[in-house]
Amino acid sequence: MVQPTLPKGDVHTTPAPYPMSTPLPGIAEGEPITIADDGSKVRDLMHRGIISCAPDDTVGAVAKIMVGNEIHAVVVMDAQGAAVGVVSQTDMVLARQGRTPDQARSMLASEVMTPGCATCDAEMLLSDAVSLMTGRRMHRLVVTEQGQPVGVISMTDVVRKIIGD
Repeated sequence: MVQPTLPKGDVHTTPAPYPMSTPLPGIAEGEPITIADDGSKVRDLMHRGIISCAPDDTVGAVAKIMVGNEIHAVVVMDAQGAAVGVVSQTDMVLARQGRTPDQARSMLASEVMTPGCATCDAEMLLSDAVSLMTGRRMHRLVVTEQGQPVGVISMTDVVRKIIGD
């Protein structure tokens, strides 16, 4: 499976506030990032239900799903109902690089998705899920119950909780 890439010579010159090789302020190098635990569980904040697409759906169809549901990523599910990947907005932007809009829209979800799904159990402490996402530099996790995908938790959900508190 070919993953979309940026064209050669496409150089990002804006300096990052904290280069990847530099630890975040107040965090020792190699130390895991953790957040305060208030006892919340993933199930308390997750979005129930999986908004998904099939691997052979077009990027154009997946974009309509995202826009129609006001979400930033769609879980790719195979014919047996297993989550096999995620198509995010970033994946779509990368798919457009070097292609016309029509070419990008006609690509398949399986061609642009990030394969595999990072998951967590609905009973996991929210603080542990956030630590997992920040440690892996991810924005979302597919939430499972008894091994079956049942929802999604994202950093956006966590930010809403923080601002709402």
